[in-house]
Amino acid sequence: MSKNALIFTLSLFFICTAYVFAEPLNPDISVIGQFYSKYTNDTQDVNHDKTTMNMGETELVCESNLNPYAKGTFVFSISNDEGFQTEEAYITVFNGLPDGLALKAGKYRIGFGKLNPEHPHAYPFMEAPRVMSAMLPGEESFNDTAAQASYMLPFTDKVASVVSVDVLNGSSFHPEEDKYSSAWVARWSNSFLIKDSTPLEIGFSYTQGTNNVEWDKKTTVFGADAKTKLKLSKTSVLTLQGEYFYNDSDVLVSESTGESVNSKRSGFYTFANFSFLQRWNAGIIYDQYQNLENKELTDRTAKVFAGYSLLEETTVLRLAYEKFTPQDGEISDTVSFQLVFMMGPHKAHKF
Repeated sequence: MSKNALIFTLSLFFICTAYVFAEPLNPDISVIGQFYSKYTNDTQDVNHDKTTMNMGETELVCESNLNPYAKGTFVFSISNDEGFQTEEAYITVFNGLPDGLALKAGKYRIGFGKLNPEHPHAYPFMEAPRVMSAMLPGEESFNDTAAQASYMLPFTDKVASVVSVDVLNGSSFHPEEDKYSSAWVARWSNSFLIKDSTPLEIGFSYTQGTNNVEWDKKTTVFGADAKTKLKLSKTSVLTLQGEYFYNDSDVLVSESTGESVNSKRSGFYTFANFSFLQRWNAGIIYDQYQNLENKELTDRTAKVFAGYSLLEETTVLRLAYEKFTPQDGEISDTVSFQLVFMMGPHKAHKF
């Protein structure tokens, strides 16, 4: 047994032991597995023109109310590539503070936009749009150690408006550098009801951090997002969502002199997801963004997807076809299959 597997097994054993013998402190515990199979003709993929199978990332989720005022959350992940990691570990204080104020602190997926705060297994499709990794800080997601204060503005019953500010450790902006440099995020989200039945969410996000600490080079990202759900019948709902990104970065071109060039790029994604007959969903997603190496080039991706839940959302099957069209490269096709299975109270929540 490998070292990472041994650590994961021991962690799971001690958590389960605590669950059995320490009832007053029992957290909700879940394990989420993701089986993947993929075929792609993308020559940039080391396994191009082959059908591959892997377990992707397995998640162990522990969550519990600490008292009537606060909740603790831990998310551990294990994979062949990254081994055993603490993906998220944070506390949320949602009561006992001045009315409308909440606090959050720890390591978590930063609340920039609509998709980044969610884990990919909770999406109606497989994997985040390519534009997100091209525009946001971080290697896999915008994830950092941070502290957040959020406040719900006192509007009418039909409008929920929340403003939040996060102060970040900043390592997500410069994952290859160990030096410290803080960053921050601000978000304003608004939820409305149109004609008392149709929800509409509109949000704006802003973040700034240092992408190179030695030479003090900055990255600024602005985002705007919108989402609505249209109820077409008792068993069918159409979800429409989109998000726009604008990235302004100082890109280092010389490590020895600190010379850099300023790069301003933009991109967006939009998708439609049709849920029907309670267990089925199908849709299409499109995204495009200006290339990091050359902003005059625009890369585009179109994907169709479908999913089916076996009786309930503890077991979800998904199928997707993607066409990736880089402006300066070969067009590639990818077919993917995913089986998500969950044990415990945390489900692959329908989006």
